[in-house]
Amino acid sequence: MNQSFAAQSPLLSWVFISTALYALGCGAGWLWLHRRELPSNWQRPGVLQGLALGEWLLTVLWLLLPGYLALLQGRLSPRLMGLSQIDRGWTLGLGLIFAVTALSVLLVAGISLRRGGGSPPYRSLSHAAALSALLTVQAGALQWQWAFTRSVAIGWATVQGMTQPDYTGTWLAAGWLVLQGALNPWLWHDLRTPGQARVRILRALLLIVTSVLYLLSRNFWLAWLLHTAAITVLEPRLGQIDDSASNKKGHRQSDAAGSLANSPDQS
Repeated sequence: MNQSFAAQSPLLSWVFISTALYALGCGAGWLWLHRRELPSNWQRPGVLQGLALGEWLLTVLWLLLPGYLALLQGRLSPRLMGLSQIDRGWTLGLGLIFAVTALSVLLVAGISLRRGGGSPPYRSLSHAAALSALLTVQAGALQWQWAFTRSVAIGWATVQGMTQPDYTGTWLAAGWLVLQGALNPWLWHDLRTPGQARVRILRALLLIVTSVLYLLSRNFWLAWLLHTAAITVLEPRLGQIDDSASNKKGHRQSDAAGSLANSPDQS
């Protein structure tokens, strides 16, 4: 073990830097929005939507860029990320069975929460299509970052000579992603905010479920499909339930920060 920690797995530094940028960006945004009011001309609905979309695009870029650059430079194996050389035999079948079962459980549990109340989750057909498209991209970006972090952790575990590097690396990566999410003050805000808590819990469950799915199938595309199906069906409905409950209590969220808090981070 004469090599330095970073030399044993050079991409670890990428993961650390990415997490540091995330924590700094979220912390700075939180402080800025809570220590000063937005200019009045920024508080118009169209401007707030534009700001939220800009924040969403920056977050997606942050999720995608490290893994893309690592693949482009040949520093990371597409097979390890589950992008290529996918086994189409028994492991794919096992992964499909698990994915269908997990999705069914999530959908039944989520939709049962909505039974008996609430307005429709979409304002119109065009709203449904646009939101589903955004959620599909969000699911892919999250899965991409999760796959990148997992692959780096598996590579590190392999260098350390661990007997089961795939399992060790997968759960180390999941733990790191949970820790990364905990650095975001918006997470703690959302867990206390009707309309966001259940969505955050769903994302955490998907991190666990797709980590297991990776161990069974080594298939990024199947994980993306599962993630997309779950959030496009459930996120609009779970958020809508909690918003409805919030309005009944008279706690309608009025601060501009709420419009900017729903970024596709990981937990």
